[in-house]
Amino acid sequence: MRLNCLIVDDEPIAQEILERYIEPFDQINLVGKCLNAIEASQLIQQQAVDLIFLDIEMPYLDGLSFVKSLEHPPKVIITTANREYALEGYELNVVDYLLKPISQERFLKAVNRVLTKPTHPEKSPLYVYLKVDMKMVQVFLDEILYIQGLSNYVRVFCEKRTLITYQKLSHLEEILPEDVFFRSHRSYIVNLTKIKSYTSQDLEVGETEIPVGGNHREALIRVLAKFQA
Repeated sequence: MRLNCLIVDDEPIAQEILERYIEPFDQINLVGKCLNAIEASQLIQQQAVDLIFLDIEMPYLDGLSFVKSLEHPPKVIITTANREYALEGYELNVVDYLLKPISQERFLKAVNRVLTKPTHPEKSPLYVYLKVDMKMVQVFLDEILYIQGLSNYVRVFCEKRTLITYQKLSHLEEILPEDVFFRSHRSYIVNLTKIKSYTSQDLEVGETEIPVGGNHREALIRVLAKFQA
């Protein structure tokens, strides 16, 4: 299912940046760009909108007042140069609050919060999207064995494929559910459900031995102990 999204921002350059970030996502359909909330309100009456990238300080009506005016607001990602509205934004249950200038990595993290689908409201999402070769690729969490961070990119080792994404390992650590994925080493994240055996020094995942860093050893043993009979 594709999500219809709308950009509402009175700065054309900001609109262009967001449009460029949205373009690789096959799952997101950009249905319009508006310079103010009045235009956006009119478009929403004519077109179903699932997600709004919304600036706050705009002529006629500010972004937060616009959200409050909607009887059934769609998902909202705030895009603004001002930190001062963050608390009020989260009180309105926005998905994320992005500060300009917005990096593509930070944008990806926000969009993943929208696109991931939980199996249950209190459980982990089924998949995430990673940027691979200029495309956003769907990666199911249960196909990931482990992730290796290198100098300027990350390799995601799956059961039947290996993906290379130019993101930081710390970013993946943030977006992956911590009840399934664990940082066992400064260069590795492992899927806890894929560990075949382990010692205090290393983990056997698939056909590979993953090192356990000294700073992560105690925490990892505590986590793995929960799976013991």
